[in-house]
Amino acid sequence: MLAKARITKGGKVSIPSAYRKFLNLKDGSEVVFTIKNNQITISPLSAALENARRLISKYHSSDDSLVDQLIAQRRDEAKNE
Repeated sequence: MLAKARITKGGKVSIPSAYRKFLNLKDGSEVVFTIKNNQITISPLSAALENARRLISKYHSSDDSLVDQLIAQRRDEAKNE
């Protein structure tokens, strides 16, 4: 699917309707911009968060709480001060 848009005053660009529908973007939806190889990618924030969770899950078991681990580390460091 290919579409084009024009940049208006203030750097605003309208996302074409077909793209908004495909990504389920509504008024007020948050998106994330990334630049790679001189191209801008716009992704729904929910998709970006899901990708981040997938990356983290490769290195960390979901059974362990990262927050609990951090708190335990901070308490150990405080004891050693």
